[in-house]
Amino acid sequence: SPYLDRPADIQAPLDGDIRAEVAIIGGGYTGLSTALALHEAGVSSVVLERHFCGFGASGRNAGHLTPTICKDLPTAKMLFGRDAAVELVRFADHCVERTEQAISDYGIECDYQPTGNIMAVVHRSQESRLRLATQAASALGARTHFVEAGEMRERGLPKAFLCGAIEEAGGTLHPGRLVLGLRRAALERGIRIFEQTPVTGVEAATPMRVVATGGTVSAERVLMATNAYAPEVGRPGERLCPLYITLFETAPLSDAQLAGIGGWQGREGIYTAHESMETFRLTAGRTIIGGSKDVQYFYDCRPHNHGGDADARKMSVIHAFRERFPELADLPIARCWAGWCGFTLNFLPVVGRDPDNEAFYYSVGYNGHGVAQATAIGGLLADLMTGRRNRWQDVICRKPAYMPPKPLRYLSVKALLGVVNGVDRNVDRR
Repeated sequence: SPYLDRPADIQAPLDGDIRAEVAIIGGGYTGLSTALALHEAGVSSVVLERHFCGFGASGRNAGHLTPTICKDLPTAKMLFGRDAAVELVRFADHCVERTEQAISDYGIECDYQPTGNIMAVVHRSQESRLRLATQAASALGARTHFVEAGEMRERGLPKAFLCGAIEEAGGTLHPGRLVLGLRRAALERGIRIFEQTPVTGVEAATPMRVVATGGTVSAERVLMATNAYAPEVGRPGERLCPLYITLFETAPLSDAQLAGIGGWQGREGIYTAHESMETFRLTAGRTIIGGSKDVQYFYDCRPHNHGGDADARKMSVIHAFRERFPELADLPIARCWAGWCGFTLNFLPVVGRDPDNEAFYYSVGYNGHGVAQATAIGGLLADLMTGRRNRWQDVICRKPAYMPPKPLRYLSVKALLGVVNGVDRNVDRR
């Protein structure tokens, strides 16, 4: 990932057996935000991170801060009913607001550009469905409106994006600086972080026992905050699928190149109205970052067995970028990278407390919307652990969606990906 390098002050690995009130597995947005919220509540915690904080999805994502939840709001209404969908809209807005508050509270310079994100039409066949989805979202209370072609041009957005629907909350940011800002805030508050510390398992006992390569942590409560890597550690990894996503960044655009694509004055984030969307955003350094499209799923469900720059350079989204931005045909691709998204069958994160073990908590599976949700979830988790009632507890702490065992899981997910990728290829051909 171009977003962050190995920190100069990388924290020492766990060496020996220690005790803590709360042990947090994973040093990304979820783990760090929870550690900070627990600190504010007067509860001490330790964070165990396999590499360094932000190495996973928190430091690899495309950098869109959005109030998107579920697959989309019509899907949320269909799956959970209208009343629940309304509450999910409010929760999604809360997540954006809480992330904005964290950026302010901790003084994080992460190039946050609060101009919203636009789901854009690239072929007229996508327009009517997106209009209906926008109307349905507005009826549920979402802050969104349809952006007609004239407004798209007034905003200076590239011509390949014909019209679209804007999510007015949120915007784009530098995800690496966000996670490193949370890490800095945690270290400044004396929160113990053990980096270079792979966790190999969690033992249900009293107290709970987290087993790592260099030692153990005995804790009153344990939080699994590893997102797509949860299947490699333990529960609730059986409730999600790790999807492999590739991204790229271009070289900086010249003045003429930027003018040639329209100017993109507000630097709104863009994702296309495909089933497996393409994402694009213009950074402060005048590069374009893009990703997603044709996501992959592997039978072994183990993220560390796959990945790397060589895989990323083969990705179809670079071809899509060339089609969407013909004016930039000579603009080099500067770098490529890959990361893992935790996918669940009901498109909602798996958040809450293990019904079989009241000392074990988890929050994983953000379905590509983790910048806002994972950063905001720390306050909810801290409240759950300290017995305080939280406004959003009943909204998002749901029974996890069933995930079939591995052979059926692989066939089901591959079939689903085959359908959505086929629909998208048909649109692209047209």
